[in-house]
Amino acid sequence: MALRKIHNRYYVYFRDLDGTIRTRSLKVSDKAMAEKLHRQFMLKLQAKKGSLVVMRNFPEDFTPEQRNIKSIAPEITAVAGEHQRGGIAIAKMWNVALTRRELSHTHKIRWDAFVKNIGCKYADQVTPAKALNYLETHYSKGNGKTFNNVRSCLNTVFRCCLVEAGLQQSPFEVVINRRVTSIKPWRNLTLDEFATAFSDAPKYMQIMMMLSRWTAQRLETCAKMTPGMFDFDRKAFIIDPGKTKRFKKWVCCPILPELEQFIKPLLSKCKDSDKTIVSYFKYPGNWSMSEQFSGHLRKHGIDDSSAARVGFHSIRGTAITWFKEHGIQGEELRSITGHTTLQMEDRYARAVANISEIAKNWNM
Repeated sequence: MALRKIHNRYYVYFRDLDGTIRTRSLKVSDKAMAEKLHRQFMLKLQAKKGSLVVMRNFPEDFTPEQRNIKSIAPEITAVAGEHQRGGIAIAKMWNVALTRRELSHTHKIRWDAFVKNIGCKYADQVTPAKALNYLETHYSKGNGKTFNNVRSCLNTVFRCCLVEAGLQQSPFEVVINRRVTSIKPWRNLTLDEFATAFSDAPKYMQIMMMLSRWTAQRLETCAKMTPGMFDFDRKAFIIDPGKTKRFKKWVCCPILPELEQFIKPLLSKCKDSDKTIVSYFKYPGNWSMSEQFSGHLRKHGIDDSSAARVGFHSIRGTAITWFKEHGIQGEELRSITGHTTLQMEDRYARAVANISEIAKNWNM
């Protein structure tokens, strides 16, 4: 009776044998295929009713034999299964991918958005052309970093599910990264700027600022620090930076007197040594923290320069500069910043010993 498209899927509306109006999904998003399946479904339905269809305009590709409805009924059953689909639904791919490798919260956010907006149900319906169109439709603005990062996230999930999806290659594999342009570097905060921003910041923001200020770590690394990581006897702690976790990279940081004096009273409120410190202080999440901190800086008149940006990452650059100015160089500095890989047990031990000496001999 009617062919309709709802949420990028075609449905056929028809009057069943008992006279009830019903609907049935044709499970396709391609218009030509939908029209073909709709035409043949209606013919099959009429054949079931045991009556001939009076059609003034048969499709041109119908032979005289096909115009006899009862004779084509067996054929329609085969044609109705023509819908091409992979062995796994897109919505189920995330759980499969988790069995292959560890995926981040960012991967999850990107994947959920993809499932919601791609307009396909099965994995092998996502062609390289559709993959590129999805990225260009939703992530074409800006300097190209987001486009490239989203492509990488989605490509990772697809690669984890190639066997289940019946694919030999991820559709995002052949999509070329965009050229990244117009990225300003981060500028350091001055001591006065840090003090001004710290003075009236919310408690969770003050904690994050102090952790980054005295450890030179990125925002996501500071947010995952737990009380159990702080060894106040050795004046050092070891943590795996979230950004480089897949490389099994670890950093060893000194617990400097300023940080110890600030953080120790707060740890008494943290009952679980394995739960992150900031989670006890209404932490809004990494993305919100970054946005709120940038707004906080601008409220105090701390803005980007003509050549560089200012934000939470500025604290990391500032801390590294301060460490250098106070004589921490070479392997010790790299052990703190994470700019080299520490994988061996003996290197951990040596790093802790050196870092402990820095903390014990620190004198601002």
